[in-house]
Amino acid sequence: MSNMTQQELIEFNKNRKMFQFCVVTDDLDKAVKEWVDLYKVGPWTIMCFNNDSLSDFYVGGKLVEEPFEFHIGISQIGDIQIEIIQPVKGPNIYFDYLKRHGNSLHHMKEYFPDLDELKKEIDRYAGFGVNVTQTGWFAGQDVHYYLDTEERTGMIMELGNCPEIEMAAGSYRMYPEE
Repeated sequence: MSNMTQQELIEFNKNRKMFQFCVVTDDLDKAVKEWVDLYKVGPWTIMCFNNDSLSDFYVGGKLVEEPFEFHIGISQIGDIQIEIIQPVKGPNIYFDYLKRHGNSLHHMKEYFPDLDELKKEIDRYAGFGVNVTQTGWFAGQDVHYYLDTEERTGMIMELGNCPEIEMAAGSYRMYPEE
């Protein structure tokens, strides 16, 4: 039984923001094309996360020092960001998930613009025995923390600060192209 009443839950959730839903795929280009054709979701900003763009990258509590890469597509639907991730090489949590579940929903992401509040939330999860499985900083500004909630809830929870990042020309591509 929850330690919060219905009204307390309603009040608590009024100010929360679920920022993003993400699927993993083995073919990002095919996936974004399907999302545009079938759902009319787009345009997509497609980026490469690797040793050059992602720093302090930890998987399973260990700093990743070997080459790694995953491709990410981002699109916005109203207030919700849709993300599609294709693992390419190196350690990450996406390969295992893709192997076990195929192309499927991977996580939802909650927005914490204040890093102190973000840390408190990570600590709150730790109090339930929920640990961080992967973390890193994109462009030195955007931090993500994936939590090992899959066994308990059927999916992974991600927490992050979700800042708007001005992307340098040539560091991304768009689909569809103009």
